[in-house]
Order: sequence, then structure tokens, then C-alpha cells
Amino acid sequence: MSKIFPIKNSSACALKWGWNTFRLYNGKSSSCHRVAPEFVPVEQFDQFHNMPKVLEDRALMRKGEWPVGRGCEYCSDVEQNGGLSDRLYHNQLPGQTPVNFGGLDHVTPSISEIYLDNTCDLACVYCIPDFSSKINQELNKFGPNIIGLKNITKVADSDQYLELYLNWLDKNSHSLTRISILGGEPLLQKKMWVLLDFLKTKQNPNLELAINTNLNASESTVQQYVETVKELILRKSIKRADIRGSLDCTGPQAEFIRYGVDLGRWQKNFEYLSHYKWLNLSIHQVIMSLSIKTIAEFQGQIQAWKKINPRITQGFFTVDGPNYEIYHPEIFGSSFFIDQLSTLANNFICMTDHDNICKDRLIGIINVLSNSKVNHTRLKKLLLTLNQIDQRRNTNWRLLWPEIEEFFIEQKIQNF
Repeated sequence: MSKIFPIKNSSACALKWGWNTFRLYNGKSSSCHRVAPEFVPVEQFDQFHNMPKVLEDRALMRKGEWPVGRGCEYCSDVEQNGGLSDRLYHNQLPGQTPVNFGGLDHVTPSISEIYLDNTCDLACVYCIPDFSSKINQELNKFGPNIIGLKNITKVADSDQYLELYLNWLDKNSHSLTRISILGGEPLLQKKMWVLLDFLKTKQNPNLELAINTNLNASESTVQQYVETVKELILRKSIKRADIRGSLDCTGPQAEFIRYGVDLGRWQKNFEYLSHYKWLNLSIHQVIMSLSIKTIAEFQGQIQAWKKINPRITQGFFTVDGPNYEIYHPEIFGSSFFIDQLSTLANNFICMTDHDNICKDRLIGIINVLSNSKVNHTRLKKLLLTLNQIDQRRNTNWRLLWPEIEEFFIEQKIQNF
């Protein structure tokens, strides 16, 4: 097995072969979370990583061509603007190449990313009902939002897919280097604890376990998780445990964006976790038009935490999916956010190699924005969306972002 992905051309991506994202709630699979998913019938479950569309993508990438309309445009656009894309980042990491690669396109993934359920206690503005039961409830109550998101109904037997996944895992866990559990909010989901109990029955001393969490759970739940993964490590069921706490910025802006979050609880949980140096703790941050205002202030807090625990890492990402159209900062043009983001980059303290990579990704986002132009159509949708949120949640976005309201006025963006 090659430790570093061996296909070297302008489009081939290690994730297309080595990474699988599966969603139990709708039975859909993709080669990373940015790529359009493909439905997997229960009778074909064992082929969930080798469905027809992903095989077509791999064939194109072997020839140095980008798949079109599949979601790979995200990395293509970042690279065209001089940024460090997910593709380039993962292509240089060991452990991404499937153990049975051997030049084949039918492979067993090395990384399994699993969405167990959409149960969540937050309704983040850039999220969707597939990943948040709170958003689904809101859409069920008020109807579709401005960009057409509707409430979802149950479309797959997630219990059956969990059983199939555990059966597959029983046979293939030795081929995995990582299992990543995503939401909704994993710490609130019974299926996550079922998966952890299953892992206790296996010995996989090379397996990494990661969860993405909003850290809004009770302190006792967070403590229970820590004790559980500690037991898994002692049993040699896993090699290490990663916890990615999601928070984009700070202050009332963060509370508007991540609707329902208790910032005091988030900080208490994060600082509790930071005392366990054997945990790999990171902060997942989305750069979007509403988070930039207080992101530098939040960075100051992060850098203080890093002085106490230098193993803390962070990652910058941009909004994607259906909400890309309204929340990506590019719609404000090249100059509106540039000073704030440049200040963030200039004051970003690099203490580790991971910090250097994180800063490079941030600079890549800035490079993308530097080539953007004001988009009045998308700005109008943003204004309508923010007003709709205020009506549905009894909030007031204008008090938090008066500079954005002023920009709307200058650009003659009006709410009719």
C-alpha cells in the first residue's frame, strides 16, 4: 500500500477513492461531504462506496478531468484562485489511500464518515433540515424558506441502515484508518452510543475515532463521552479520539448564527476537554458573511487556549450546500470583508505545522474573495432571508450587523 496517494495529476483526489460519507437517514453515499450523494439500495449496501456515479468520477480523475456538477467544483475553484483545497490538503496526507487500492477503482474506503441522524438542538442559519431536526421543525411550522428549503420526511429506515453498516464494519473495520461521526448532534443521538458499544467488541489499534459536535450538550454527557472513548483506547479498540467543536465566532453574532447555542456552556465544555491532553481537540469554524465581524475576537480566545494546550487545532471552512448562494461572503464583492480577514490572517499565530496549514487555508479563502464582485441578486436573497429569520425567531439582525444594513442601502438592495 502506498502511504501517499499515488495518482499525480491536476484533478485526481484521494478522497474520491479513500473517503466515504454515508447518511443513514436517507441511505445516500458520496466520496466526501461536498459531493452530490447517491442512493444505495439496502440489497446493494456492501457496494455503498463503489456506486456508479463515483466510479464515473474516478475514471474522469484518472484522466486529469474534473467531474462536472458533482460538488468537486468547490476544490477546483479554490485551486484556480491560488488556495489550498481539500483535495490538495488530503492528497499529501498518509493513510488516505485504500488498503486494497492497487490501481483499482472498486475499493474499500480508508475513512468512513457517517451521519447517524439529524437530531440536533441547534438551528444554525447555514445548516439544512437533513442535518438539524430543529430546522426541520421550523420549516414544518412556517413553510419553505427564501431559498426553497422544505421540511423533510423520513425517507429511509435508518435503523436498518445502521444494522447494515455495523455488519459491514464487522468485516471491514481493519481496512479503516478513521471513523468520523457527524450530526445533527452526535452527543444527543442514541445511534452514536450503539456504534461506540459495537466498537468495544473490536480491536483496531490503528483506528482513529472522531466526532463533530456543537458542544452544547450537558456537562455530564460530555464527561460520559470522554470516559467511553478512554475505555475504547485502553481496550485497543481505537488508537485515538478526536473531538471537533463547532463554533464560528463569538458574542451575540455567534448566538444568532448558531441559534440555540449557550456560549457559556460551549466554553465550559471546551475548557473541560482541553485538560485531557490525550484527546485531539479542534475547533471547526465556518467563514460566512455573518461570522466575520467577531471572528478575530474569537481567534484571540483560541490563541489563549492554545497557550494552555498547544495540541488544540482549528480549521477554517466556507459555507457550502444550498446556503452557499446567500451566505458566502463573495456576494459582497472583494473589498467589504478584506480588511477584517486580512487582520485575522496577519495576527494568526502559528505554533505548529497544523497552524501553518490552517493559515494557508484562510489565505486561500481571502484569495477567492479578492476576485469576487458584488452580486445584487444574491444580496437581495440574503436580505429577504435575514428578515424572514427575524420574523420566525423574534430576532433582530440589524442590531448585530448595522454595517451590512448600510451596505444594502448603499447598493439599493430593498425588501419589497
